[in-house]
This record gives sequence, C-alpha cells and structure tokens, in this order.
Amino acid sequence: MSTKKASFIVLDGGEGAGKSTQIQEIKKHFGDRIVITREPGGSLYAEEIRGLILGSEHAGQANAKTHFALFWAARADHLKNTIIPALESGKHVVCDRFDSSTFAYQIFGQEAHELKDFFFSMRDFYLGDYKPDLYVLLDVDPETGLGRKQNQTGEVLNHFDERQISFHTRMREGLIEFFEHVPHKIVDARPEFDVVTKDLISVLEAELN
Repeated sequence: MSTKKASFIVLDGGEGAGKSTQIQEIKKHFGDRIVITREPGGSLYAEEIRGLILGSEHAGQANAKTHFALFWAARADHLKNTIIPALESGKHVVCDRFDSSTFAYQIFGQEAHELKDFFFSMRDFYLGDYKPDLYVLLDVDPETGLGRKQNQTGEVLNHFDERQISFHTRMREGLIEFFEHVPHKIVDARPEFDVVTKDLISVLEAELN
C-alpha cells in the first residue's frame, strides 16, 4: 500500500514550451507547499549523471539505449533522495520532466521503439507506488517551440535541442502517446506567457487543493 501523503505532478513539453520559466511562476504561487525538482537531475548524484547526459562532449554520439539506461539510473537516485522524502513529509512535488520525457526522447525521438515494452517494465520496477498522480503537458508545435528556444538570450543548447526538427516532431508524438497511458491534462503553450501561467495554475490548483 502506498504511503504517499501528497501529490506528485510532472510538467513536460517540447523545447521552447516554457516549462522552466513557468515552474518559477508555480513556485511563486504555491510557495512552501511544493518542492520543485527536475530531470535529469534533482539529487546530488543524479545531477552528476545529468552532466554526462547533456554536458559531455561525447553525449551526442551515444545511442538511445545508453541514454535510456542513464536516465533510469539518475531517476532511481532522484526518487530515493528527493521525491520520496518530500512526498512522505507531506510536500507536493512538481517535477520538470520525468519518465514521460524518456519515453518521448529515446523511444520516439531517437527511434528506439524496441524499448517500449521494456520502458513500462522499468517504470513499474523503479516507480512502484510513486508513479506521478498527474502529468501536465505544455503543448506547442516544434516550429514555434524551437523558434522561441533559439531566441532566448543566453540559452545554452544541448545536443537534444540542436537536433533536426523531425526529431522534435517525433518527440512530441511520443509525449502524446505516453499521455494516453497516464492521468494527464494538456495546456496550450502557444498563447502569451501570462495566459499560459493562469491556465497552468488553474490545473494545478484543481489537483493540489
């Protein structure tokens, strides 16, 4: 039986959907009621693995199976040291990306469809009673999202950001398919920032209150 005392929510979306900036607005609105975290990363060891996944000069050469394994390794540590302790202390958790991104990026973006069944086995094994209660998709078409990303001042692009638009189109298809398997809400990320913020907070308040 699950011992969770609070809600675990994942915010996901394609590049340029505005997740990182929207999460700052979420934090301002909900304050100490929630713990904000991210993937890859979110705990000390998982952040080191994040460096391998995104920052290594060789990361772009690694195939989907390698990335898949690294993401699950980071996620295991993230759960153990950040997510589960927060939930058990009564804090709601909002995570910037989670297993939904692994499904979308590796299985669809990197076209490793042979990992699909294995993904759901890994999900059951690693997440157990701590599967997210709600996934929220900030949805934007890849052309718009990548255009925003490229126009962001000081934005450091990683090897996933820099892939062809066909990769990002497949990734969005993967997110949409994954969301068919889990409790979810979709927020249109195309309007002005403040409009998206209002819609997103409305969805979260319905889950957290």
